[in-house]
Amino acid sequence: MSQSADITALRSALESLADPDAPLLSIATLVASIREESCRPLLLDAIIEATGAERAFLLEGSDDGTFRALAARTLDREDILNPLEKVVLPIAERAVERNQEWWTGDLGSEPEWQRLERERQPKTRSLLLIPLGTDRRLLYLDHRFGEIPSGCVSDPRVALISLAFAFVRSGHHEPVENNTRRGKRSGRGTAGSSSTSAIEGDDSPPIIIGRHPKMIEIRTLIDRVAASRAPILVTGESGTGKELIARSIHRGSNSAAGPFVSENCGAIAENLIETELFGCVKGAYTGATEDRPGLFELANGGTIFLDEIGDTTSGLQKKLLRVLQEGMVRRVGGSELIPVKVRVVSATNRDLNSEVARGNFREDLFYRLNVINIHLPPLRERQSDIPLIAEHILEKLNEESGESKSYTPRLLEALARHRWPGNIRELQNELRRVHALSEEELDPEKLSIRVREETPTPAVAGGLDDVIAAGSLRKATSKMERLWLEEALRRFGGNRAQVCQALGIPKTTLYAKMRRYHLDRPDSGG
Repeated sequence: MSQSADITALRSALESLADPDAPLLSIATLVASIREESCRPLLLDAIIEATGAERAFLLEGSDDGTFRALAARTLDREDILNPLEKVVLPIAERAVERNQEWWTGDLGSEPEWQRLERERQPKTRSLLLIPLGTDRRLLYLDHRFGEIPSGCVSDPRVALISLAFAFVRSGHHEPVENNTRRGKRSGRGTAGSSSTSAIEGDDSPPIIIGRHPKMIEIRTLIDRVAASRAPILVTGESGTGKELIARSIHRGSNSAAGPFVSENCGAIAENLIETELFGCVKGAYTGATEDRPGLFELANGGTIFLDEIGDTTSGLQKKLLRVLQEGMVRRVGGSELIPVKVRVVSATNRDLNSEVARGNFREDLFYRLNVINIHLPPLRERQSDIPLIAEHILEKLNEESGESKSYTPRLLEALARHRWPGNIRELQNELRRVHALSEEELDPEKLSIRVREETPTPAVAGGLDDVIAAGSLRKATSKMERLWLEEALRRFGGNRAQVCQALGIPKTTLYAKMRRYHLDRPDSGG
């Protein structure tokens, strides 16, 4: 089979596994036909879903006791940077030597853990290790904060996915130690010196979808500030698309031809984040066998996106401030100052003003990062955009699978009822589920129970919690009024005469309120 045919066949097999009545023998036959290395990320994503793990690593051991990572993925379907630094290698080595599965729900209580120099090992809580035959390959799955269910090893999906890894061909390939989360590093002079490709290995421009007035304001602001080099802080709840904003800024900047490098500061252990960002020199610590550039060096001439910046420690914040002020980085263990020219875009779901007031975030760094603020509204505040976003997601899913499935009005109605606490990320994952389980039309019955059975809620609950969250009664009242106006304009297709009749207000009042809330648009019949 060709590479694209392999991937299409594998997706079909993995989707079939979601059906309890699927013929496992025919799926196993299909899985055994997979040969392409390009299928590895898809398989790791599938085994994360099947086991409830947070991360998955495909490791290959050598006769001298060292390992290399052939692929490594996160729960968010992203590649992992420098994966071997996240692996408890002594335990991985024992699993390979014994050639047997090993699971723990609490690594800290295990004798194997007690015998190690624990301060030098990456921190994690639960582990599942699955050897893949006699070629010293190993599936290493972990969860740093939760527990991987012990019973998942008996799940036939796990067995079939492990089988697929055994059949994927081995050959000459570049291990992912040399990959960034957003594209492959390419050599640039000395060993360990490299650059990253642009967004997710894809040159297609990022698309900010939405006709809501807030989203129009955001697109206008990005167009205005992208060409400058001013630092930008993107705020908003998790899952609202902050990285998409950062990518759009990079795309519109004067350094768009340079690299775009992304890192989630909250997803890396405290003792590793400094090395990730600033690099290290050979001998800086045990395991530092060569000089290695950090993400700031890799982003030189382009943009670095620091997600969850509010999760950084005070020590790291001080060093970030120095980089912003001086335009220089110093690798861990080194003395040389290395100049970098990087546009910094950061993001957080925290209220950094409150974090500054509590002493958890440096005030001087906050002002440095927050030169320009872009705030993303949660999806529940722009539910009129859900059909547009859903259509875009469907196009991507159809493109991935080679199918032409479509929505039904009933599905869109169900999507509109849900409050989407996980925002666009939750919507995307929900639609991926429905797409995999449905036939030609996406069936609302395939939605997860929490979405399918949610009781319809009004646009604004209007309770005391809403008033407290808004900060004052006046702000809460204004917010409710704006949402009611938006709902009325949407329901009556922008016909202002009908809106005035429904709300019992004269046109002059409606026009004044629309100007106040920036809801102006051409009259469609008023």
